Amino acid sequence: MIKNSILALALAVFIGGLTYGLNVYFKSEKGDFFILEKGKPVPDFAFETFDGASHSFADYKNQDVLIHFWASWCAPCVVEFPDLVELAQSRPDISVLAISSDRTEGAIQRFLDKHAPDLPENFHIVYDRNGHLTRDKFSVFALPETFYVRKGGIFDSHIIGAYADWERFSFE
Repeated sequence: MIKNSILALALAVFIGGLTYGLNVYFKSEKGDFFILEKGKPVPDFAFETFDGASHSFADYKNQDVLIHFWASWCAPCVVEFPDLVELAQSRPDISVLAISSDRTEGAIQRFLDKHAPDLPENFHIVYDRNGHLTRDKFSVFALPETFYVRKGGIFDSHIIGAYADWERFSFE
């Protein structure tokens, strides 16, 4: 009887600790992660592009935006990246915010030198140095992931994994 009580108590402590740990791990420190709903505005957020310029998502509200999460070590990202660059080149009316989860700026620069040396002006590289946007704001844990935001900052759709047909993607 005492053995069963101790076992039950140990199990309860384990489950409580696991629940607490997962809660802390999957939420940002301030609990300020985004909950995106189709047809609702995406909250504003600040970021710095790879060239050091500071921006706000509100700067892009007059156009369609693809918020794309990627990394140079992600094989599907490497395959998909040139298609996104081509899309941006053919559609100057949209912007691509390519948010990198790489560990170093050097890794990003080597990737860009090899795979995309001439980015169009509407294609912006963002180095998410501490994972604040990737993990804490957008809750992205698998790469690549893309969020489509319509003009006016309205969330439309979310693509998990590499998208194979960006040239036919509907921005309507």
